[in-house]
Parts: sequence; C-alpha cells; structure tokens
Amino acid sequence: MLGSDTYERIIAAALGCFLENGVQSTTVEQVRKRAEVSNGSFFHHFRTKQDLAEAVYLQGLGRHQAELLAVLLPEAGLRAGVEGVVRRHLTWVEENPQLAAFLTAPPGWLAPRDAPGITARSREFFHTVAQWLRDRGWAGEPSLGVVIAVWMGPAHEYTRRWLLTGTEPPGSAATVLSRAAWNALQPLLPTHASEDTR
Repeated sequence: MLGSDTYERIIAAALGCFLENGVQSTTVEQVRKRAEVSNGSFFHHFRTKQDLAEAVYLQGLGRHQAELLAVLLPEAGLRAGVEGVVRRHLTWVEENPQLAAFLTAPPGWLAPRDAPGITARSREFFHTVAQWLRDRGWAGEPSLGVVIAVWMGPAHEYTRRWLLTGTEPPGSAATVLSRAAWNALQPLLPTHASEDTR
C-alpha cells in the first residue's frame, strides 16, 4: 500500500525542484528521482505536473492559513487577534521559507484561479476571518478585501522582501508591524469594536 510518507516525499521533492528550476522547467523525472520513488508511486498520487504543483501550493496554503486561524479564537479580543495574526504570519514565513517562497511567487507558474481545491480552501479561510470580524462588530464595510489589505499588506511586503533579499528576519519586525496593523485597521472598524483591546 502506498502510504502518506510517499506522498509527503514527493511533495517535498517537488517543492525543492520547483524553487530551484521553476515549475515549467522541472520534470516529473527530476521530482521522482529526488523523492526516490518509482513511476508507479508517483502517478498513483499525481496524474500530471500541474496536479503536483497545485498540491504543493495547497499544502503550503493550508498550513499557513491554519496557523493564522489558530490565533482567531472565539475568546480573542479584536486587537489581540489583529496583532496576533501578523505576528504568526511573520513567524510562519521565517520557519517555512521554502513554502512561503512558493506561495508568494511560484517560479515559472501561476496558481490557477479555477483550481477547485485552492478556491475552496481560500473561500473557507476568508469566510472564517469575516465571521470572526463580524462577531466583533464589523458590518461588512469597508469590504473584506480592503480590511485584509490594510491588516496584512505591510507584513506580506516585508516577508516578500525578506524571501528575496535575506535582510532582517521577519520576527525582528513583529512588534512594529503588528502594532502598525492595529493602528491602521482600528479607524476602519466600529468604535465599540475598536475599543476592545483584550
């Protein structure tokens, strides 16, 4: 029986090959040899290289989103959640630079907007974030897209630059960026919600 260990080896091998060579230039043979699996084992899990690239992307996306959602607990106050998500994002990127790099800018590949797994995972994530905000007084204005951009934009930009240049690690900017996210987002939220600083 082909277990999950084989699947994970293929995913890890593919991630390394994709980052080194780009998705388009990577061959199934390169991934297969790096993972030390047979053709049968590879094609048992993945029909095409596109399927494999989507699986790598989906794994990174799922792990990253799970980390962020772990901060947005029912008992978490608005400020604690806003700042905590920024901190957790920075920590996750620093601890998972390869997956983060693939999510940020997959070399030689664009994550398809119509991939069912990616679409479903993203929809579920943003639905959960929106509900967490609604429970704290957000009425839907400004739109969730604007809220997320204000909330996470600077942290995303900082980690993107770190992945490209290897400057100061993301964790070193956690205090400044998390406070900046709260200060920027607070005026966009209802007064009674903004005053919740638990």
